[in-house]
Amino acid sequence: MHWNEILLDFFSYHLDRPLLFNSATFWFWLIVVLSVYALIYQHNLARTIFLLAFSLYFYYKSSGIFVINLLLTIIFSYFLTFLMYQTKNLLFKKFLLFITVAFPLLVLGYFKYYNFFLDNVGALTGQNFDKADIFLPIGISFYTFQILSYVIDVYRGQLSPEKNLLDFAFYITFFPQLVAGPIVRASSFLPQLKKKIVLDSVEIQKGFFLILQGLIKKAIIADYIAQYNDIVFANPSGYSGFENLMALYGYALQIYCDFSGYSDMAIGMGKIMGFDLGINFNKPYQALNITDFWRRWHISLSSWLRDYLYIPLGGNRKGKIRTYVNLFITMLLGGLWHGASWRFVIWGGMHGLGLAIHKIWQKIAPTKLTEHVLWKIFSWLLTFHFVVFLWIFFRASTMQEAMAMFTQIFTAMDMAYVIPFFEVRKLFIVLLLLGFVIHFIPTQLYPTLENWFVRVPWPIKGLVFIIVVQLIIQLKSEGVQPFIYFQF
Repeated sequence: MHWNEILLDFFSYHLDRPLLFNSATFWFWLIVVLSVYALIYQHNLARTIFLLAFSLYFYYKSSGIFVINLLLTIIFSYFLTFLMYQTKNLLFKKFLLFITVAFPLLVLGYFKYYNFFLDNVGALTGQNFDKADIFLPIGISFYTFQILSYVIDVYRGQLSPEKNLLDFAFYITFFPQLVAGPIVRASSFLPQLKKKIVLDSVEIQKGFFLILQGLIKKAIIADYIAQYNDIVFANPSGYSGFENLMALYGYALQIYCDFSGYSDMAIGMGKIMGFDLGINFNKPYQALNITDFWRRWHISLSSWLRDYLYIPLGGNRKGKIRTYVNLFITMLLGGLWHGASWRFVIWGGMHGLGLAIHKIWQKIAPTKLTEHVLWKIFSWLLTFHFVVFLWIFFRASTMQEAMAMFTQIFTAMDMAYVIPFFEVRKLFIVLLLLGFVIHFIPTQLYPTLENWFVRVPWPIKGLVFIIVVQLIIQLKSEGVQPFIYFQF
């Protein structure tokens, strides 16, 4: 390849080759970025400009021309929020809040929900509208929510507006969390930009450990078991109830390993560069009830929904019935945030219903019963399978596919398929069991494993890395598999 071709490729966006965390190209760039960062990290302005430039380049290589949309949203939100903060007129302040919040939401609504809106208008009116050819920019749901949290916090007086446009743009675009979270709060991240960055050897090694953990989850476990899951979900009626159930358990592990694997890598990269991006997952399938599940799953989103939707709706301050309604509405909209489909609305609504029922149960449940070990086992089994079966609506392409999977599992459970399945899908079973076993390691043992990794010599760390890379190469499917949450 000639230099002009290399330069052309460098400045070109390829729809079929987006820059993803689990691509070799990204890891090459990360090494380059960290090498330069090590030389300039103590100089705030140089550090900010460099990481901002790479973050925008990273987004351009992931979403192409839509980087302009990102920049316009950042600039608009920055100046309008600053103006909103300075105005003394309450009515005008509320008007500016409305405009500042409405603009990114309208942009998100166009890209994500325009065709969904047309479909539903067409269904109600009996007209057939042609769908618009709209590309959904990667990460738009995440950075929109991040911007909204900043705007609302400033309006509430909980945060002073950021005076430095570069720092604000850096906060929104920081590449590890830009396209799939965590949804980082400005109150947590912006103060870190004002402090002197100290690169601690232990934190760097913990960051490296998180990156390896994320790669194992995503590129080894999730991507391999996805190959079987995809086959069954594409045609549930063509497989027995047992095979559908295995695909469903497989998807439950896949989506956890895929998304938490991304979060691990993002948080790990942040640690290596001296930034704290918080925590986004805390072993959610260990939850004993649905409320606990949402305290553990996609923590940055569930806390966002609580603080900026559930509480403003009234939270639990306006009586029992209103509390349950608020929970239901919050989760309905949380489901719609995930995707422009009634399947996601059903998924969110059922979780909202589950949360409301659990709140009712907490008020009437006998303490002796809920503290009994057998009840805890039952409660875990119920919660786990409630979450798992609702993943059907999340994963299926159509309602027909979702209903077909339910039908097969509950009416065509032929156990004659069990032994042949275990004989043919040995590696699938091994990785499925391995993934759940790792997930159910007691939380208190995790720091021990992390500290062991920090203490072992670098040659051992290098060997672990080589083994992980080799497993990725051996088990990978054709092409790089995108992260599930990129579609949201």
